Amino acid sequence: MTDPTPANAAIVARGVSAGIAAATIWSGWYVLARHGVTSGGLDPYDLAALRFMVAAPILMLLVRRAPFPMAKLPLALLMTLGVGPLFVIVVGHGFLSAPALLGGAVSASSGVVFTLIGGRLFLRERLSGMQAGAIAITLMGLAWLAMAAGGSDRIGYFLAGGLLWAVYGVAFRRSGLTALEAVATVALLSALIYLPVYFWMAGARMLAATSRELVLQGLGQGVLTGIVALALHACAVADLGAIKGALFQSLVPAFTLILAAAFLGEMPDPAEIAAILIILWGVYAALRYRT
Repeated sequence: MTDPTPANAAIVARGVSAGIAAATIWSGWYVLARHGVTSGGLDPYDLAALRFMVAAPILMLLVRRAPFPMAKLPLALLMTLGVGPLFVIVVGHGFLSAPALLGGAVSASSGVVFTLIGGRLFLRERLSGMQAGAIAITLMGLAWLAMAAGGSDRIGYFLAGGLLWAVYGVAFRRSGLTALEAVATVALLSALIYLPVYFWMAGARMLAATSRELVLQGLGQGVLTGIVALALHACAVADLGAIKGALFQSLVPAFTLILAAAFLGEMPDPAEIAAILIILWGVYAALRYRT
């Protein structure tokens, strides 16, 4: 009989690699967005337009059909509200006055916490005592990070981003769509709803940015974040399971710290590092322990 252990180990290794790569891309999105609105000549509205200008045509070529039935239009609109243009615009506004580190830590961790709470309220999923305690620890870490970074008024945009992510997560669970169908749904509805309004209001304003910046943001926003990260995350979930796959989101604050320091020169102080470690532990425990 063939020993299944090597095959199982290969599947686990593939899932872990995919999860780490997805977390790296998500972290890179925060750094890229911060760069775009501070030195790239773009504003949050431009970033949102670039993301769905690129992602929508590619995804529709992949799906080749309407990604959702009309009966699920309300849930599709909620998903689009969660991670469509509004998410990019809200988080992008936060980066006008806050470092990438703060955005990555607060948006990613609060997104996990709000999703767990939303699952309890709207999907009747149970929270264990350990999960409730871990959520409380995460909130303490967020409060500490806000104080260390210069005041709680700076995290409002990122908390809103986390809440929007949770809206998407809960609506996605209710929809029954696959991961590819979900991201294609968001891209299609975002392009149909947002792009006409954007071009009517802004015209060709984004062309004031350099061609290098437009290509960089288009690839990073539309291809890597909008398509590749989703595929990698789906691979991690398929290989490791939903809970273990979701654990990789808890790596985003730490990865954002590293990327922001390397590419933006944003160096955290010891208090911020300590707060991020608390947040990482809280998010990990909230996702790890079940009833």
